[in-house]
Amino acid sequence: MLWLATLAATPLISEHRFGQLCRAAVACKRPVELRGRRVALTEALRVQRQDELTICGPGCIDGSGHSVVQVEGTGPGLKLIDLDLHHISAPDRAEKRSLGACIFARGRGAIRLERCRVTSEAGFGLWLVQRSRAVLKECEVVDPGRTAVAVFNVAKVDVSSSTITGGDPHGVCARGEAYVAIRDSRVVGAADRACYAYMSARLDLARTEVSANDATAAAIQVEALRPGDAARLVLDDVVVSEATRGRG
Repeated sequence: MLWLATLAATPLISEHRFGQLCRAAVACKRPVELRGRRVALTEALRVQRQDELTICGPGCIDGSGHSVVQVEGTGPGLKLIDLDLHHISAPDRAEKRSLGACIFARGRGAIRLERCRVTSEAGFGLWLVQRSRAVLKECEVVDPGRTAVAVFNVAKVDVSSSTITGGDPHGVCARGEAYVAIRDSRVVGAADRACYAYMSARLDLARTEVSANDATAAAIQVEALRPGDAARLVLDDVVVSEATRGRG
C-alpha cells in the first residue's frame, strides 16, 4: 500500500509529451532528464536507425506493451541512467511468445544501463537477439517472469557490479553464438540455473556469486548440443553460494 501511495504521488509525464522530449533530445543530442517523474507507456519506446538517446533519472518508466524499450538500428543507441524500469503484464499478451521483455534489443541495437533497476512481471528482464549488445553497470535485474537476461544468436552482454535476482527458468541464458561476460556481480535465486549457455555460446564469469533453486540442476551449466558446437566457459574466482539447492 505504501508503494501504491508513493507511485500515485510521483509526478507523471504523459506518453505523448515523453515522446516529444525523446525526439527533441535525439535531434539536439541532449539527454532527457526525468527529475523524479514517472512515465507510463502503452507502446515501447523505440530507438532506431542512427539514433542516440540518453535518459537520466531519478525517475520511473513503466510499460505495458511488448517491451518498455526497444533498441535496433546501427547507431550509438540508448543510454539509461538512474532509472526504475517496470514491464507490466497484459491480458492480450498471455501467450508465452507474446510475453515480451522489459528491455528488448535486436539488429545491431546497443543499450547501456547504469544504476538502473529492471523488472518484468511476466517476460524477460533483458532480451537480446541477432547482433545487438548491452552493457549493465551497477544495475539490478529483479524477479522477472521469465529468464532475467536472455542473449541469443550473436548478441553480446557485459555485466559489472550488478545483481541479477530470480528468473524462470534461468538467471542468465546464452544461446547460439552469444557472448556474456559477468564480473564483480551476483546471479542468485533463479528457478533452475543461475547461468546456462549452450550451442556455441561463451560465458565468462569473474569474481561473481551464483545460486539457483532447482535441486536437480547445476547452478552453472554449459553444453554443446549439436555436432560442430563449441560452447565455452571461463571462470575466475566464482563462488557457488551455500543457498544453491543443486550442484555447482
